[in-house]
Amino acid sequence: MPSFVEEELLEAQGYRLIAGIDEAGRGALAGPVVAAAVILPNHVDAPWLGGGER
Repeated sequence: MPSFVEEELLEAQGYRLIAGIDEAGRGALAGPVVAAAVILPNHVDAPWLGGGER
């Protein structure tokens, strides 16, 4: 179950947009890296999200 503690703290401080980021690759010294960022509505029900570390 995902935790939204950090997002709720930022929301309480007045932040309205919070981007989630991720990267894939081995780093600039070892090869190419792909990075992405996304902003979704608060508490979106997206069961297809979950990370790639499965």
